[in-house]
Amino acid sequence: MGHVVYLVWTRVRRPCRRRVRLAYLAGVAILVARQMIFNRTFAMPSANTFSVKPIGEFVVRYIATNPGNSIDPFARNNTQATWRNDLDPATSAPFHMDAADFCREAARRGAQCSLALFDPPYSPRQISECYKGFGREVTTADTQNAALYKRVRDALDPLIVPGGIVLSFGWSSNGMGKTRGYEIEEILLVAHGGAHNDTICVAERKIG
Repeated sequence: MGHVVYLVWTRVRRPCRRRVRLAYLAGVAILVARQMIFNRTFAMPSANTFSVKPIGEFVVRYIATNPGNSIDPFARNNTQATWRNDLDPATSAPFHMDAADFCREAARRGAQCSLALFDPPYSPRQISECYKGFGREVTTADTQNAALYKRVRDALDPLIVPGGIVLSFGWSSNGMGKTRGYEIEEILLVAHGGAHNDTICVAERKIG
């Protein structure tokens, strides 16, 4: 006798793209169609990303629904994550290491996290300003933000438990990505008006 198949729809706001997954429950095949949430809003910009109201609410919502250890390799003075690091020694983060080295150190200490915040400098100029702000020499290699993001994401990935969430912030919707075993659950686009770039907030769940 064949399996009974049910079509189950998740309720979302402003769906953007459909994903279909086949699951089994007590021998019954369930076809689950999931949809990515996409929202756009407006808020005034701030150098402190999480102080922007809709972005702060986005972070708080995911922290509340993903209890357990969390990690922030670019924390500055943000205290929401369990494991916090920032290269600038003047910040309140407990660690002041290169972000990728910090992730590897957290792994060495046995950290396993259900949520990560990934809010790096968004451009080569911001990277340069960050380094020069506390007297560190800046090299050409340092200002390659694509290389920085890959290096830190590769080190961050082993710390995230299956089913865990990574929240990424920047001027691109690229996050941990499918090749690392993640799928996008939500994108929040925060417009800041004028000539300011939008802040793109991406929530991805680890499924691999």
